[in-house]
Amino acid sequence: MYRTSRRDLLVKSAGVAAAGLLTGSCTAAKASREAGPLSSTPAEQADWGALRGQFRLEPGWANLALFYLASQPKRVRDAVDHLSAQVDANPLVVPTGMRLPDGPTGWPRVREALAAYIGGRAEDIAITASTSIGLGVVYNGVRTRPGQEFLLTGFDHRAQHMAADLAAEKHGARVRMCSWFADPATATAEGIAAAVGNAIRPHTRVVGITWVQSSTGLRMPVRAVADVVRRANEGRSSADRCLLVVDAVHGLAAVDEDAARLGADVVVAGTHKWLFGPRGTGLVWVRPEILDQLHPTFVSFIAGGGAAPLSPGGFLAFEHAFALPVAVAMHQEWGRARVAGRITELATRAKQGLSQTRGVTVHTPMSPELSAGITCFSVAGRANRQVIDHAATRRVRLSALATSPYTRLGTAVINTPAEIDTAIASVAEFAR
Repeated sequence: MYRTSRRDLLVKSAGVAAAGLLTGSCTAAKASREAGPLSSTPAEQADWGALRGQFRLEPGWANLALFYLASQPKRVRDAVDHLSAQVDANPLVVPTGMRLPDGPTGWPRVREALAAYIGGRAEDIAITASTSIGLGVVYNGVRTRPGQEFLLTGFDHRAQHMAADLAAEKHGARVRMCSWFADPATATAEGIAAAVGNAIRPHTRVVGITWVQSSTGLRMPVRAVADVVRRANEGRSSADRCLLVVDAVHGLAAVDEDAARLGADVVVAGTHKWLFGPRGTGLVWVRPEILDQLHPTFVSFIAGGGAAPLSPGGFLAFEHAFALPVAVAMHQEWGRARVAGRITELATRAKQGLSQTRGVTVHTPMSPELSAGITCFSVAGRANRQVIDHAATRRVRLSALATSPYTRLGTAVINTPAEIDTAIASVAEFAR
């Protein structure tokens, strides 16, 4: 029998309130009528085609790079438009809190919705505009002594590398690059955890990892890594503690896990990608026991204690930030497990099809436990740009990182099996 959890209730409540768009001028009934075809559909009966209809994707293309800037669903666009109109009508509505008659101001509502989704507490969440800004806030804010180090790997995103480099230069620390595996396709959770444990030194202040690597598609076993970090911290003082920082942007809403319960000390993620939140939104979750080890970098416009002071302030795109609970509510309606299952189903189809194509090597693990929605591959004798350009002639959009030789195929929940097959056929044609 299905049971409604406290998290479900919190997210649904946040979604109902957010549907009111943080103003009394739109009734709940009107919001429900305008919400779209999935507004009253149980997750187990959701229609992926109806969901896709919420997005303004260019017709005739198989877009398998939707995790980059990301397309927004109609419900989120409508929320942003409505809030923007409210700000235009009365620019004082934001600094005075945009208070609802029946609830808190905008920022508490956003933090409550995100906390319910990631399995944490609202007071442990800071709000940022992106993963990159969040990583900068964290690395720059960690209380670090000269001689301590940040431990990373070359497969992490450049944003994490640069955040660590800039902070290390400022604090007299250093960045040490290690490798957690020889080949991502054959990596194991046990091997990765052991490699991290062997690399930690007494002066290691941060171990920075990526939940789902955008360069390989590998999904790091965060819980196993957290266990070895915890053991390394036994007997250490707070000032010497090794903190586990996770770039979670490609895991959030693509993996059926509570990000706040993975065992990490800090989780950083943008919320516009797999969560389909408004662009220019993101979060930093901090385990409360280590909050005193992080200095704020910017003045914050979010009142309260906890992690709120870590939130960069200023006049932001409030209509984007305050519409974020609408995206959270949509995901709750679909069901995170079902969304992750759909992403995994499509990714497995892609990996199996590509691995059976002559001249193609898949570099992402086949195991669903070590992968998510990004599949990385290469074609013998071809540069990734050539693969991408050829796919475009067949109306297929693929992508690549400038720092990686691999081509990427992303399987968002709104993609279809037919699109995956079309992409595989275009690669096979080019690989002959």
